[in-house]
Amino acid sequence: MIKCKYVFFAVLIAAAVLAGCAKPPVEEMNDAIAAVSRAENDPDVINYAANALLRAREALAQMQSEADAKRYDAARRLAGDAQDLAEKAISESRAAASRIREDAENAIRAMQNALDETDQTLSNARRSRPAGVNITQLDNDFTAARDDADRAVIAQTESRYREAIDTSQRVRAALSSITSSLSQTVISASRKK
Repeated sequence: MIKCKYVFFAVLIAAAVLAGCAKPPVEEMNDAIAAVSRAENDPDVINYAANALLRAREALAQMQSEADAKRYDAARRLAGDAQDLAEKAISESRAAASRIREDAENAIRAMQNALDETDQTLSNARRSRPAGVNITQLDNDFTAARDDADRAVIAQTESRYREAIDTSQRVRAALSSITSSLSQTVISASRKK
């Protein structure tokens, strides 16, 4: 029984000595800080994975708090969490950027098709000169839509994908309005005959 008491105290003393000798996880903490910094300096992360970056920053702050309190095991775990979250933010942002880039390409392609179709419809209207159609006004509307289409293409080229999508959608709406005006005029004219 006495030996057990001494062994118990020896284990407690050894644990206390080891705890007192514990060192901060400097390498892990530096790796976490570097990972979060990489994520913070990545524009795609800022644009597409802000929430994941926020979680990485929170883990980093908790890591520092635990290290300051000399709870090095918790600091080490939180360093790993912060690094994982930062890497996840970068990964998520890459996927989101790829999706929006593809969406912008599709929007631009659909806009270009609508421009071609509307241009053809206007050309036909100029040749047939349907009564009641203000071709000059429709040409002006088409020119404005084409100018906006150029802005959409520039936005896409400059990686402003959300702007490219929004602008191309406005262009398609304007082109739809032109086509609709022509169709309504032609239908009205045919009913009068």
